[in-house]
Amino acid sequence: MVQIKKNRISFVKAKDDGDNSNNTNNNVVDNIEVIKPPPKKILPVIIASAIAIVTIATVLVITEYIYKKPQNFTPSPKKTSLIENIKKDIPLSRTENIHLKRGKDSFYKGYFNNAIAEFTEVVESDAKDEDKAIALTYIGIINDKRDNYNKAIEYYNRALKYNNKNPIIYRNLSLAYKNKMNLTKAGEILKKGLDIEPNNINNRILMGNILFHQGKYNEAISQYEKAIKINSENPSALYNLALSLLKTGDELSGIKYLKKAGSIDNFNKIAHLSYSQLGLIYTKMNDHDSAEKYLKLAISINPNDPIDRYNLGIIYLKQNKRTKALAEFVQAEKLCEYDTILLENIGEAYFSLKEYNKSIDAYKRLLQTNKRDVKILSRVAEVYYKDGDMQRALDAYKKITTIKPASENARYAYLNMGNILDDIKRFDEAIETYKKALIINPKDDSTLYNLGIAYKHAKMDELAIESWKKASEINPDTAKSPMAIAKFYYEKNLIDLAMDEYQRILRRWPDIQDAHFNLATIYYKKNLTDYSKEEYKRVIEINNKNELTRKAYINLGIIASNNVKNNEESMNKALNYIQKALLLKPGDAEALFSLGLIYSKKGMHDKSIDTFYQAIKATSEKKLIAESYNNIGKSYYNKRLFKKALQAFTRGIEEEPTIEELRINRKVAMQAYEEELKIR
Repeated sequence: MVQIKKNRISFVKAKDDGDNSNNTNNNVVDNIEVIKPPPKKILPVIIASAIAIVTIATVLVITEYIYKKPQNFTPSPKKTSLIENIKKDIPLSRTENIHLKRGKDSFYKGYFNNAIAEFTEVVESDAKDEDKAIALTYIGIINDKRDNYNKAIEYYNRALKYNNKNPIIYRNLSLAYKNKMNLTKAGEILKKGLDIEPNNINNRILMGNILFHQGKYNEAISQYEKAIKINSENPSALYNLALSLLKTGDELSGIKYLKKAGSIDNFNKIAHLSYSQLGLIYTKMNDHDSAEKYLKLAISINPNDPIDRYNLGIIYLKQNKRTKALAEFVQAEKLCEYDTILLENIGEAYFSLKEYNKSIDAYKRLLQTNKRDVKILSRVAEVYYKDGDMQRALDAYKKITTIKPASENARYAYLNMGNILDDIKRFDEAIETYKKALIINPKDDSTLYNLGIAYKHAKMDELAIESWKKASEINPDTAKSPMAIAKFYYEKNLIDLAMDEYQRILRRWPDIQDAHFNLATIYYKKNLTDYSKEEYKRVIEINNKNELTRKAYINLGIIASNNVKNNEESMNKALNYIQKALLLKPGDAEALFSLGLIYSKKGMHDKSIDTFYQAIKATSEKKLIAESYNNIGKSYYNKRLFKKALQAFTRGIEEEPTIEELRINRKVAMQAYEEELKIR
């Protein structure tokens, strides 16, 4: 069974239980809860008195079920590791045996059957032992080329009977064993050749390669170093030494030898591989300039290597050069024919760049080789989802359920189909689809959790609670379902039930920041401000740098501001909390709005007006803008600048016509302004 990757849409994910499932910027959903301080009339006349809207966010731990693509990908390594082009050399002949000469001619022309016939003549004749050894070696090489390794070994061993002092025969015999993946025997044979001729550089490199493949990197390094002593400018030895050093973690030495191998080999194969490797290393080191330099060098030697193109695209992506990155990915796709892993990565890269059509095309190329590849079908579905084509996403998942019915793959597909159907408000279909996933695995708590969300959206409240309770019974070690129940009670204004649930949750999981925050909000609603403050402070203790912390600081500021009119200490506390919120998120509109309220309560109307205007500039949220204008109007009214107050209330109504308080305040301001005009 194809195992679908985790953390994608194709894996079990919890559906956002808010009505807005498009929140892809974080893993929580902000459902703004309005907390209003006790009513305070800003004038003895009829101006509406709801002085503030304080945004205390009721946030639950809800994992998004759409996978977030990484913006930086892992570079794709070369398939080639060591340089393995060790020649299958032939022992030189010092004679001119006619059959040996004819056999060699046929061999180099590719007429192997004729060559074997001629070499057999040599072996069966009264030729010299040296010639027979050469003939048998040729026959061994022909069998080796045909992947007949056992026969090749047989002929090499016969050759050694006629001449056991030739290191080249040992090399060919070692290569045959290596091809059979009998590395131990290959090493034993090659050692005999090295005993005869210790300075045979090809045999030294081959011995290093054998040890490398056995994972004996330090021993391999020793062999390559001996080869370099024989010839300090052998590119193969330098390159393979570099790879072995990298395996031992000696990155600096590895880089040094790669650079040397590349410069010595000039613009040939080893130079290309060396520069490719350097590009990979510098990419992982986040040295983007060096990575770009060496990948470009590799491409200048071999412009048709798709992996280099792909890796250069990654570098451009890391540098946010998206146009250049796209160009390299397109080029990599054109050059990529049979590398399915690379093609899959290219599809991922297009996805990251939001080139959804190109991503789909890349995945469809993969499906041409295997239309039943459920992993790729799942990714196709994900791309369609991200592109907003819900029906095609559903169709792709449905194919998985027909290809692998009753399998884990089908269960994942049903789960994601349910998530999509719920997302597009086809709740009854979502419920039925989740049930199909549960038929495959009735004990899947994640599906039960999502089923509860669908029931909730379908207004089947009792079934929602029942589903979450079942999920919690199956997996009592997660707070996800209890949190959903607590939030449900809160949204239904069943405050006492919600409070009990959150308290129960925190007895079991005392470090759930969201639960502390929500409980603090409930305590505030119940006028238990001391308890509320303690819970907000606990939010900050758990994590003093995230979004909930910012909101906790704002809310603590608002609570402290309730006594600012005649209490300087409360004023300082309130301002300190808001400043801490602004340190976490400079220019935050909610914090600025709350700061404006504090100034207004203290009667510092000029500062209040200025701060509300800052809040307006910092947000595009119409309701917050309208409330800011509302409070600007109140401050102007308190300053008896009725015309400016009237203008501010009017601007607020233009932003959000549904706020009744604005209409009341505008009417009062209009009356005051008209009275002022009469006096004039």
